[in-house]
Amino acid sequence: MGQNFGGRITMRLSTGETFALRGALNLNTAGQTNEAVTNQDGSVDRVGTVKDRRAEISFADKGIDYDALMKADRFNVTLIEEFTGVTHYLTDSFVVGDPQQNRVNGEVTGLSVSAEKYNRSNA
Repeated sequence: MGQNFGGRITMRLSTGETFALRGALNLNTAGQTNEAVTNQDGSVDRVGTVKDRRAEISFADKGIDYDALMKADRFNVTLIEEFTGVTHYLTDSFVVGDPQQNRVNGEVTGLSVSAEKYNRSNA
């Protein structure tokens, strides 16, 4: 059976601030990356590296104070997929990257939310 994707997605911070997302929402929810290392005898080892959970975001520029956003204390992020009924929780988060504002179309890019924990709830 097929699945539903897309539709309206809302991003809300535990501070109460909301963002009007645009374009793709890309999630990196695994807490580890793996790399293959080939030994001189031809055997292959796996090297795991612990990493953060991350959400790559782009959103409409609504006059946010970007200095305050980048310097803010950690917060929790809730991403709600209204069409699919899926909710994503990024806890103990902060914003990383370099905010870039496109003044032609009002889109802000270059930011991600980095989190210590990730949970997903399916409706």
